Amino acid sequence: MHREYFSVPEADAWVNHAFTLRLARTGRTLEVPADRSATDVLAQAGIKVDTKCSDGLCGVCATPYDASASGEVEHRDFVLGSQERTHKIILCCSRPKAAGGSLVVDL
Repeated sequence: MHREYFSVPEADAWVNHAFTLRLARTGRTLEVPADRSATDVLAQAGIKVDTKCSDGLCGVCATPYDASASGEVEHRDFVLGSQERTHKIILCCSRPKAAGGSLVVDL
């Protein structure tokens, strides 16, 4: 089945929390404030991550992550299936569920 969205679908009322983003390849740690996305913080730090929609619709910023080393994740995207969510995250919109959580990505 193929799905296309032309606007962001109705979504839950998410609460954003600040979190720590750890880059597994370099060991670098970045703090992501509640009002910013991981892709925004990565770009500001000079780390290029391809983005397109920034709403979780296209999947361009899908990145492998370490679920066992990360906190519980709110997958807020509309593109990943349940199997993909066990090892990938959409960086522009998804984040840890808990305040002060962490996310370990393969960057």
